[in-house]
Amino acid sequence: MKKLHMLLALLAIPMLLTACGGGEPAEDGNDRGNDDGTIEVVIVNGLGDWDIEEILIDQSDSPWGENRLDDVLEPGDEITIVLDEENTYDIMVTDEDGDTYSMWLVDIDEDGYEWEVTLDDLDWATEDVTVTIENGLGSWDIWYVYGCTSDADDWGDDQLGSEILAPGESTSFTVQSGDWYDFLAEDEDGDTYVILDEYIDGDFTWVVDFDYMDNTFRLDAAVEGDAPVTIYNDLGDWTIWYIYCDATDAPWGDDRLGSELLHPGEEFTFYVPAGNSYDIQVEDEDGDTYTLWGVDIDEAGYYWEVTLSDLD
Repeated sequence: MKKLHMLLALLAIPMLLTACGGGEPAEDGNDRGNDDGTIEVVIVNGLGDWDIEEILIDQSDSPWGENRLDDVLEPGDEITIVLDEENTYDIMVTDEDGDTYSMWLVDIDEDGYEWEVTLDDLDWATEDVTVTIENGLGSWDIWYVYGCTSDADDWGDDQLGSEILAPGESTSFTVQSGDWYDFLAEDEDGDTYVILDEYIDGDFTWVVDFDYMDNTFRLDAAVEGDAPVTIYNDLGDWTIWYIYCDATDAPWGDDRLGSELLHPGEEFTFYVPAGNSYDIQVEDEDGDTYTLWGVDIDEAGYYWEVTLSDLD
C-alpha cells in the first residue's frame, strides 16, 4: 500500500460527530474534499486529557500500514491526512495509555471524512453479547461447535462439551462485542460447516444449514496440522483399537482413534503438521502392535495400509 503524507492542521476545529463502529459502513462525516482533487481525512483529538500517539488508516482489504503521526496529537488538536484514492478504509487511533479507538469499513470518497475521537469510541468499552448456534440440518445432529476471534491461532474449546445438538435445537454462549469471529460446526458424519470473518457488535444467531457446508475445511486440519495421515485396516479379522502418531523425537502421545474402533476394511484419517518425521503405531484387539519408524510426512500426507506383515 502506498504510504501517504500527513499534514498537521494549525487550528483546532471543535466537532461533534457520532462514532460509527461494528460491521456496517460508517456514515460520511463533513465534506473535506478540495478543488485540487485531494482527499482529506481529519482526525480530531476529543479524548479530554489523553494524547493520541498513533493513527493508522488503511484500505479495509489491506493490513495495517505505518503510523500517520510524526508527533503526539494533543487534546483539542487535529491532523489532516491526505489519501490518494477513494476506497473503503479502516481507521485505528491509539492513545498514550495504549488504548485503541477504531472505525471499520468507512467509505471515503472525494468529499473526504472527519472523525472526532472521543472516549465513547474506546475499543475495549465492549459488552458481553450472545451468540446462538441453531441446527438447521434437518436429520443430522451437530456434535461439535467452535467459535473464536478471526485472528486466533486455534479454535479453543468445543462449545457443546458432552452435549449433542439435535435438529431444531440451539446452543448459546457469550463473546465480547466489537471483534471479528469465525465459527465452525461438525455434524455426526464429520461434515463441517463454516462461517468466517463475522463482525460481532450485538447478539448474533447462526442457523447452520447445508449452504455453509465446507468439507475442504477440516476441523482436525485446522486444530492439529495440515498433512492428512490415513490408516487403512487390512488385518483380515482383527480390529484396530489404538493409533499413535508422534514426532520421532517425541514420546507417544494420545490415541488418535479416541473412542472409535477401526474395523477391517475401514480407514481413518487425522492430521499432523507437515514437514516432520513421525513414528506411527497401531494396536489391534489382541494387543499386537504394528509400527513404522521415521516416516517423513510432507503436505501430501501419508497413507498406510496395515497388514499382518507389519506385525512387530
